[in-house]
Amino acid sequence: MNRIKTIAISAFAIFSVYTTEAQTFKEPLGYKLKNGMNIIISENNRSPKAYSSFTLDAKAFDNKKDGVVELLNAVLNENVGKNANISFKDNSGKLATASTDLAKDLTEMASLIRNATIDQKTFNIAKSKLITSLKAKDYDYDQPVNENSINALTLADVKSFYSQISPEKTFLTIAGDVELNTAKASAKKAFGNWNRIQEPALTAAK
Repeated sequence: MNRIKTIAISAFAIFSVYTTEAQTFKEPLGYKLKNGMNIIISENNRSPKAYSSFTLDAKAFDNKKDGVVELLNAVLNENVGKNANISFKDNSGKLATASTDLAKDLTEMASLIRNATIDQKTFNIAKSKLITSLKAKDYDYDQPVNENSINALTLADVKSFYSQISPEKTFLTIAGDVELNTAKASAKKAFGNWNRIQEPALTAAK
């Protein structure tokens, strides 16, 4: 439970950026889906939105290359398209949406995570944008995320890291304007049938 509280508190601190209203989250509930994915839910009916955060279990990726998570995030952002409610940064995927749209948007985020298009064209665009951001210093990236570490990464590195991500190595936090049973059903619908390591959807660059 202590681990659940630590992850929940960290996620809620990020969620608080979206609103200046006082947060009164209930005691977080932690459990696992049948595929091993860790779920944490906390209700707060004073919150204006439902917030979700998809994060990796850091202990499961101790040997990852510097910057590879942020570069994968950049690639995933290229996959997002027009849904402004979803973004990938801070070593996680984030969703801020109306409670009525939680199931729909969470399922869309899950699809992006599980079926990412990681081809050379997408990789090049994402890498270029990330390096531009680093040069502009427009965001406080983790120390290992710098021009040298990003330039050293290849498409193969990102594909290899992505292929290691599986449900039992991840956490999904749902908080804010959510009802417990609805949040549980939304998590199961979005991620419940994720039962194996995903392979990148390889598409030819146009």
